[in-house]
Amino acid sequence: MPLVVKQALAARLAALPEMQSFLADASLVAGVPVRFWPATPLVDAVQVEPVTFCARLRREDAGCRMCVTFRQKLREGAEAGPAAGLCDAGLGELLVPVAVGGVVAGHFLVTGFREGAATTQTDNRARHLLGRRGLDLRAEEVSRLRAAAPPLEPARREALGRLLHAGAERIARAINEHLNRAPEGVPELVERAYRIVHAEYGRRLRVPLIARRLGVSAAHLSRTFHHATGLRLVDYVARYRAERARALLGGDEAPSVAEAARACGFASISQFNRVFRATFGASPRALRAGEPRLTNP
Repeated sequence: MPLVVKQALAARLAALPEMQSFLADASLVAGVPVRFWPATPLVDAVQVEPVTFCARLRREDAGCRMCVTFRQKLREGAEAGPAAGLCDAGLGELLVPVAVGGVVAGHFLVTGFREGAATTQTDNRARHLLGRRGLDLRAEEVSRLRAAAPPLEPARREALGRLLHAGAERIARAINEHLNRAPEGVPELVERAYRIVHAEYGRRLRVPLIARRLGVSAAHLSRTFHHATGLRLVDYVARYRAERARALLGGDEAPSVAEAARACGFASISQFNRVFRATFGASPRALRAGEPRLTNP
């Protein structure tokens, strides 16, 4: 997925009311701040942290480099599930991926917490490791900042990881529903394109044909649609078709996979399987077999 599309998707995720209420509830229950960290370039990682010790380290270039390197390495291990680790300052970080259509658009981020009590031994170890990074902090400062970090014991951290993972799946379902509805404030041209797709998704729909019906060039329609939604029109058509097929397959009198594919405008079973798996993370046959994660969108 191109970076600009991933950024647009992450922005829409962050703006979801479901996302905002979930982050507030998770932070309240966990006792530590839970944020959404979009999968954007590294410059995003140098934003000011809410934790006192992290903010202190980021006042220096060496501290920024340390934090960016640590978080990026942790993110590499958090593509399929939660990942946690301790930085050289002895502070913990937890990342939980939020994936939409098989693409990780960002992570739930819990950072700057302390596992266990702040002791002289752990403080000295942190001061030693920071010194090797070129960060010369006084012993009293390290002890004070580490003691101020919010505590999060390993058992609670693992439980929080499971909670956030379940929340990520719920948020992904919510954004799929939002992506299949025209958002408020989009240009009239985009709304008209939405109406054609929603009414005729079972027919042959190509961007040049839609553009001709709307009285504009294919390039202008594609550019306007992408700018307003963050998605290519062709990808939106495929996603909407997959959504309608999922509704058919989840009904009481579900058709066969091949019948659902034809009814929703897919040219072949292979194309249908590929789009469906990319959109929902599982095959259409898994839905017909009654897989719980797909039958309760």
